[in-house]
Amino acid sequence: MKKTLAFVILCVLALASFNVLSMSFVGAQTNSAQILSYTWYVAPATTTSAEYTYDLVAVGEVQNTGSNTVGSIWVVGQVYDSNGTVVAATEAQTIATNIVSNQKAPFYLDFTPESSATLDQSWVANASTVTVSVGAITPSSATNTQYSGLTTSNLNAANNAGNYTVSGNIQDSGSQSVSDVALATTFYYSNNTVAAVSFSDLGTALSPGQSVAFSVTPWDNTAALSSAISSYAILIGSTPIAPTPTPAPTAAPTTQPTSAATGTPNPTETPVTLSSTLIYVLVIAVVGVIAIVGIFLVLRRSNRKSQTPAPPA
Repeated sequence: MKKTLAFVILCVLALASFNVLSMSFVGAQTNSAQILSYTWYVAPATTTSAEYTYDLVAVGEVQNTGSNTVGSIWVVGQVYDSNGTVVAATEAQTIATNIVSNQKAPFYLDFTPESSATLDQSWVANASTVTVSVGAITPSSATNTQYSGLTTSNLNAANNAGNYTVSGNIQDSGSQSVSDVALATTFYYSNNTVAAVSFSDLGTALSPGQSVAFSVTPWDNTAALSSAISSYAILIGSTPIAPTPTPAPTAAPTTQPTSAATGTPNPTETPVTLSSTLIYVLVIAVVGVIAIVGIFLVLRRSNRKSQTPAPPA
């Protein structure tokens, strides 16, 4: 009984969180970016990008239609069954960051079992429609903008034994050094619909004039997918390396001459001497006070004796 109750509570919580997630996706639209195209498929057994084998995956491309560079664009996806019921919902940000105005960036949406109401993959076979929309846009960092000095050369694309491969060189043709050079690649069908995406972190730094070779393949690739790809687009990302400032020469400290301290002697106080006249006056005043006190005591004693009654005869 306790196990059944716990399972029911778990299911209720999962459904509640799933409904809240779906509602937040619907209400988080923006007009500063646009979904251009996307495709959905079931991740193959050879997947290394989906969290689980046979997850439902949606790949596509979004464009920054605003006038400013943005940090990243979040996209949200929903899966419907044939009855129009939402069976799964998830979100992800674009693979590339610091997207300039009118630039395009790929995305990869992985509908995991946790993103569904059933918390498993039983709904995947019933998926009928997938919708993707823009959810949110993050601002760009002023200190981490896209570097336009990185260029490609010697590009070559070919389907090698069922594995579509793009290779070439990336060169730093500008005047700035960069690190963490990475590639976000979008692969297209002949009708310009996104067929697959990939991300490759070359893990290298480039100084002006230097270059590095690269080779990329689609995520979740199959022989059928590679044979259907007709074109691609590469977006290069990197992290700028701030030049090390040259320290200013430090001047030798000038030793200030040390002068012997000449102490000023404390001024001698002139003793205050009382004049003889003042002393005489003070003595007279003291004697006068003593005399007055003595007279007062004598008069008081005499007065007490006069008031004492005579003894009876």
